[in-house]
Amino acid sequence: MDERTLLQQQLAGSHQAVRYALSEVSDDDARRMPHSALSPVIWQVGHLALTNANFSRRAGVTPGSALPATYADLFKSGTGGKAEYPPLAQIVQAFDDSHEALVRVVAEANLDAADEGPRGLWKNYAGMFNFANAHRWYHIGKIMSLRALLGKPRLFG
Repeated sequence: MDERTLLQQQLAGSHQAVRYALSEVSDDDARRMPHSALSPVIWQVGHLALTNANFSRRAGVTPGSALPATYADLFKSGTGGKAEYPPLAQIVQAFDDSHEALVRVVAEANLDAADEGPRGLWKNYAGMFNFANAHRWYHIGKIMSLRALLGKPRLFG
């Protein structure tokens, strides 16, 4: 299997896992903060939509569908907590759309093109797309912890 196909399959798998993690999570559940140290589920998904768009732009491609302007301030790193979030369905749609755009970018990008990530986390676009996948799994773990604190069934393990 070539590197591009592997990256696309990994991103598809983590996208599916995010969607699965959201099963039985209502809009009200997604806004709840059962622990003050964890941003709510709705923030986790919005943050992933924002980072998908940011990874696409970093690779020199403007995503097909732009995120609402408010997403940058609501979902950037270092934010979270209680806020006036859009409806969960709208944020999930933004995540889905930004995922599809990112997969298209992976199909077209020069994976060997140099790109240094923050703190040297990656060296080229292939590494950046791999990081995008790993970053999703980190937030899937957060969503799973929040699910447990919300009394939702365990989905993995």
